[in-house]
Amino acid sequence: MLKIPPDYTFLVQIGLFVVFWLAMKRLWFGPALRIIKDRVERSEGAIREAQAVQADAERLRAEHAAALDAVKAEAHRDMQGILRQAETDQQAILAEARSEAEQRLADARTRLAEEVAIARQGLRLQVEEIARDVVRKVLGRAA
Repeated sequence: MLKIPPDYTFLVQIGLFVVFWLAMKRLWFGPALRIIKDRVERSEGAIREAQAVQADAERLRAEHAAALDAVKAEAHRDMQGILRQAETDQQAILAEARSEAEQRLADARTRLAEEVAIARQGLRLQVEEIARDVVRKVLGRAA
């Protein structure tokens, strides 16, 4: 029988593969996986930060809307108060104007009545004098 020497090349190939694998893992796969891991962590961190910023923005928007609603409500209440005060002032001014107009009208009527009384008295005197003149001229003598 012929003896075939053992083929050590297969063992050498396995050894070379292990050495190549370890070298590639250390020089290529490890750094590439670290870079990918860092990118994933940064991306996830950026996503978390963006979500936090978005939540803050939503919270600020809600606070702003609530503050704006409160200011609108307060402005509406103030406006209603001003309108009520203006109506009250208007009624007071109208009442004062009416009172003043009535007082002036009463004063004018009093003055007019006095002037009419004075005019009537003057007219009575004139009527009496005219009547005497008419009697004198009709009768031809002094009355």
